[in-house]
Amino acid sequence: MNISLVLRRILLFSLFGVLVIGGCVASKAEYQLYRDLLANYSRLVRPVRNSSEPLKISMMVYLQQIIGVVRQHDEKNQVIELNAWLNADETFDSTYKSSVVVYSNGQINWIPPGIFRASCSIDITWFPFDDQSCYLKFGSWTYNGFAIDLQIDSEPGTDTPAVREETFYVCCPEPYPTIKFYINLRRRTLFHGFNLIIPSLVISVMTLLAFSLPPHDMSEKIGFQTTILLSVCFFLTIVSDMTPPTSEAVPLLGVFFSTLTLIVAVSTTFTITVLNLRYRQSANCEMSATFRNIFLKWLPQLLIMSRPGRKHIYRKRLRKDNFIDSSQCLQCVGVDTVEEDTFATDGSMMELTRMGPSALARKLCTIPCEKLDLQRKIGEGIFAMRRYTRARLRKATQCDKYIKKCLELLSDPQSDAYDENVLIVVKYYSVVYERLKYINERMRQKEERNDIEEDWKYASMVLDRFCFYIFSTFFIVSITAIFLSPPYINV
Repeated sequence: MNISLVLRRILLFSLFGVLVIGGCVASKAEYQLYRDLLANYSRLVRPVRNSSEPLKISMMVYLQQIIGVVRQHDEKNQVIELNAWLNADETFDSTYKSSVVVYSNGQINWIPPGIFRASCSIDITWFPFDDQSCYLKFGSWTYNGFAIDLQIDSEPGTDTPAVREETFYVCCPEPYPTIKFYINLRRRTLFHGFNLIIPSLVISVMTLLAFSLPPHDMSEKIGFQTTILLSVCFFLTIVSDMTPPTSEAVPLLGVFFSTLTLIVAVSTTFTITVLNLRYRQSANCEMSATFRNIFLKWLPQLLIMSRPGRKHIYRKRLRKDNFIDSSQCLQCVGVDTVEEDTFATDGSMMELTRMGPSALARKLCTIPCEKLDLQRKIGEGIFAMRRYTRARLRKATQCDKYIKKCLELLSDPQSDAYDENVLIVVKYYSVVYERLKYINERMRQKEERNDIEEDWKYASMVLDRFCFYIFSTFFIVSITAIFLSPPYINV
């Protein structure tokens, strides 16, 4: 049953084909013309009346589409695949051959389509904001310029990007004409800008934000900047895979990412330097005078940085460390303690004032100054001591010598001030004074260590702020210079 059905269909199609073929009517005149033109035609003979005259051929290329750009293995050459209405390669499409239009005046018009693969050198200096110029070169390998005259077929009012050249070789005196059709390409940078440039800029701005972190949290700061450095290196690897590996020029995008890598790497290095300053101790690192003047005086003023409490501490130290006024005199009667705040600016003398005398003080103060060998002027040397540069050390030395003099007088039975009870009290007072002096010295050393550590911490903050301004300026200037250098920015 199926076989009979197949046979019926074959018979039906055969009859239909015979009817259609039999019904076709062709032009006898056109058929006769084709037969007469191609009967004795040879493609090896130039179609000219006089063999001494050249055959004039006019060429024009109509570009339809750029199919793609393929990288070759010779590093800098790119293969551009074009779709154009002209093809000298007959393997393009063997099933389709365009006809030749022959006019009555002898002109022939042939418009074949074709896909060309042209190799040209790519200049990647301004990649991805680059312009490329490639050309298609047409010429004859068989005939010279005396046999075939190649001309550019340009329409009136159009600017054809083509150049005709004639080349003379050493072997032959005849010229060999060629025509170069130039193709100017301009890259659109939306892909690279959206996927590479903008993310990298955001990551690099985060590097500047890392300077706003407090210096005492340096471990997190270094980890943050190291992560940014790895991110920029990752983008740099992507860019190196995208750009042609040539040594003739460095692409602008590569310069951009190299600059970002340099900024992030150097900022990480300076962060480590700030960390080194931040955790320095007074026991193993001493701040020099030059370093102190630069990082604790000049740079803070230049960067408009203020140190909280520093003015108060400075004034307090100034009051304690000033010399004593020379116009003041020593009052030995009824003296118990010393008022430390009565200091003058010229710093040469000190006044001892009455502050609630006790019984011991009244007993000691009855001793005349002459018996204690005290002089009237502290500035001239109360205990014949040499003048110290610091009032605190001077007062401690004065107190030590005063107690020593009192013990000598009170322990001498021949002295009018001899008293065993007072002597015992003075000895206890001497022991307590030594302990207090030891505690005071320890507190002073601890305060000095804390001050030195605070100075190192403040120096690290100043250096961190200075690096922030330096890298911000360098980042803005370098990025602006990079993006203003290309001839155009086409999105």
